[in-house]
Amino acid sequence: MFSSALSLSAAVSNNILDMTTDFTPLFVGLVVVAGLSILGIVGAVAVHDTRKADQQAERTTAIPTPLPKAA
Repeated sequence: MFSSALSLSAAVSNNILDMTTDFTPLFVGLVVVAGLSILGIVGAVAVHDTRKADQQAERTTAIPTPLPKAA
C-alpha cells in the first residue's frame, strides 16, 4: 500500500525518468575518465618519488667519507 506512494516513479513523471536515462552513459563515462585520471596522477607521483629517491641514494653514496687525521 505505502510502497507505491513512496516509490520514485510515483513522485516523478515518466518524461523526467526518460531524460535521466539519456544521461546515464555520459555519467558513466565521466566516472570512468575521472577514475583513470586519478590513477594516472597517482602513478606519475609514484614514479617521480621513486626516481627522486634513487637520485638521492646515488648522491649520498658518491660522497666519500673523510678519513680521520693521524695524531
